[in-house]
Amino acid sequence: MLKPIMALKKNPRLCVLTEPMWGVPHNLYIPFFPLYMHTLGLGDSDIGLIISVGFFLQMITAFLGGVATDKFGRRRTTVVADVLSWSIPTALWAMAQDFRWFLVAAIFNSIWRVSETSWGCLLVEDVEAEKIVKLYQWVYIAGLIAVFFAPISWYFIGAYSLVPVMRVLLAFACVSMTLKFIILYKYGEETGQGRVRLEETKNTSLAQLALQCKDVFLQIVKTPATVRILFLITLVNIQQIASNNFFSLYIVQDLGVPEQFLALFPILRAGIMLAFFLGIQSRLNRFPLYAVMLGGLGAYIAGHVLLLMISPIPYDYYAPTPFALVALAPLVAFTAIDACAAALFLPRRDSLLVLNVDPHERARIMALLVVIMLGISSPFGYIVGAMSEISRRIPFMMSLGLFALMGVLVAMERGGHDRTEGST
Repeated sequence: MLKPIMALKKNPRLCVLTEPMWGVPHNLYIPFFPLYMHTLGLGDSDIGLIISVGFFLQMITAFLGGVATDKFGRRRTTVVADVLSWSIPTALWAMAQDFRWFLVAAIFNSIWRVSETSWGCLLVEDVEAEKIVKLYQWVYIAGLIAVFFAPISWYFIGAYSLVPVMRVLLAFACVSMTLKFIILYKYGEETGQGRVRLEETKNTSLAQLALQCKDVFLQIVKTPATVRILFLITLVNIQQIASNNFFSLYIVQDLGVPEQFLALFPILRAGIMLAFFLGIQSRLNRFPLYAVMLGGLGAYIAGHVLLLMISPIPYDYYAPTPFALVALAPLVAFTAIDACAAALFLPRRDSLLVLNVDPHERARIMALLVVIMLGISSPFGYIVGAMSEISRRIPFMMSLGLFALMGVLVAMERGGHDRTEGST
């Protein structure tokens, strides 16, 4: 399995091999993170406010990421941004006492949008064009495999209690992630394009580099296809605010699922998506892109209708008896449907994004699209949190409307790109 990875050049090889040092600890704590905040006294609107602050700041850091990467180099920007955005927040989360700790951590964590750009450059810039798709597949597969370590946290939270176990997991994440960043910096090297851009920008200030983006912004707003994809990725991001941050609270607080079962659902989701990517995905390329995406949206809607129909079940039913399997069956079915929907929809959304931008300005256009998307999405963290305080069902009811709007935008692509070449 490691043979194709070891055949890669130094930077991409290091990026792939060190990725589990981030992915494994992240997946140990992330299924329980909203519940951890709730247990430490944060309400749903507090969590939503932190999400909104994070999105607003990410809008700024995403914009700065491109110019910082060119000005200071891919390698140096990556290590500085990674330490600021992950090492410091995980340490703060491990010691957190109340809302203030999570708010400060969110401010630091927003800097990850800078390393998103610089790390991506380290990953692909010295790789032959025909190998880039497979390289991204290895990174994605590494992320999915990391999810299977989640039963470790499941076991310990079941044996002890949530807060002390989360503090240990977050401390471990801080150490593991920091080692990853140091290894990549020490043994990696600046890319060829990075050295070129360092030379070109050495006499240009960050402000001047930022101002050069205004023409790219005008190009975006004057291109209808690019505006459509902007709305699409924005709707997806708003929907994921609900699914990523309030699902665990909903099933634990409203449906009565014991907290130690939370790790089951990302494992199941990862397993189904991994099977989809390895065994089924390539067979779907003969179908029109928009048709497969609409199929994915239909599956999303079906899954969320099922989720909203699930009734609370008494805690005793989750004891280690056959009743536990019956009690979990509807949520397992929802997770399976949702995983299939994601495998159908998300890769083709990424392909649609690539197809709908000017290839000569692809990097800067895609960076600005992220900035605009985050700017529009940022208030919805608080809005969704406020909705969840009224009823934790409302964010998932809202998702049904968002999926319908996405379907309209995807259907508008019918006359454009009608095949899935380039999807992964």
